[in-house]
Amino acid sequence: MKVYYYHMIPVRSYNRGWYEGTVPGHLLYGLTHLSRYGIECIYHTIPFNPYLYKWKLMLYNLRKILFCPQHYDAVYAVTHTGLELLIFLRALGLYKKPIVIWHHSAVIIPKGIIRRLGSAFFYKGIDKMFFFSDILLEESLRTGKVKAENTSVIHWGADLKFYDQLRATRQTRSYFISTGRENRDFITLIRAFSQLTEPCDIYTTRFGGRVSDYELLVQKEIGVLKANIHFNIVDSTHLEMAEKTNNAFAVLICCLNFPYTVGLTSLVEALALGLPIIVTDNPTFPFDVEKEKVGIKVAYGDINGWVEAIQYLSSHPEEAKRLGENGRQLAERTYNLERFTEEIALTLLTL
Repeated sequence: MKVYYYHMIPVRSYNRGWYEGTVPGHLLYGLTHLSRYGIECIYHTIPFNPYLYKWKLMLYNLRKILFCPQHYDAVYAVTHTGLELLIFLRALGLYKKPIVIWHHSAVIIPKGIIRRLGSAFFYKGIDKMFFFSDILLEESLRTGKVKAENTSVIHWGADLKFYDQLRATRQTRSYFISTGRENRDFITLIRAFSQLTEPCDIYTTRFGGRVSDYELLVQKEIGVLKANIHFNIVDSTHLEMAEKTNNAFAVLICCLNFPYTVGLTSLVEALALGLPIIVTDNPTFPFDVEKEKVGIKVAYGDINGWVEAIQYLSSHPEEAKRLGENGRQLAERTYNLERFTEEIALTLLTL
């Protein structure tokens, strides 16, 4: 089987990085391992910033896929963003190849009759949809736009081999670490650590989701940071950030309230590293960190809750260690690259 593989990141560069051990394979959503199941991939390439020009992206993708000189059996896409025109053609019956996508949030019912009708028709052009969690799938099914037989929950998880090379060199320090880009609630986290003496290292990019500039936001809301808080705007590689996380005492995932799995990448990577987790209680996550005994949940925007959770882990290092060990076991058992690639492959092979 051969699939046309669509992702908005530079696929060849990331795949080369995986071969070289500098990029974790889960960021490619199975690409690195699909060949084990007899699935060959044609790489989609985008020669411009895909996040700046929506219509340019859709038109470019449509032409690129429709006129691909190689034969392929289906489109496998990490997102539907940029594929809207192709999906509408599929819904109209004018494009004949099956389309399989990852849907990163629940399907919704938009406002307005015209948008509702257009949305319902749009989803007729998607043959299979992958979701990160049961709750996202259940909410999507309630809209009536998608059918259960055309959907699957995939146990997306980290590339354990990538993180094993780091765990072998671990030098655990006392700092707590928070990394991530999209829709992070760094203000709540900083206000919590302003009441503490434990060190906190935050690493992010300047822009993230709905936040136009994290650096300006912190300057406006917080001003001068306490000496135990280090807020870093970085352009680090995946390996460099993983190395910093590997040596931390615990991983903090403090997010804003958005209806999708904000922070999931940081969560599964913490499991792979075997580190304890404190995380915003995001109901769309595929598992409950407290029920799985891998971490502590804190309500959205709850500064006191963060203070208490941080103090608890700091004063109970053996418990923190047990949480981390439980997390690694959960990753090995359920949330890892090998398992979720198998789940994807078995679906693709049924098309």
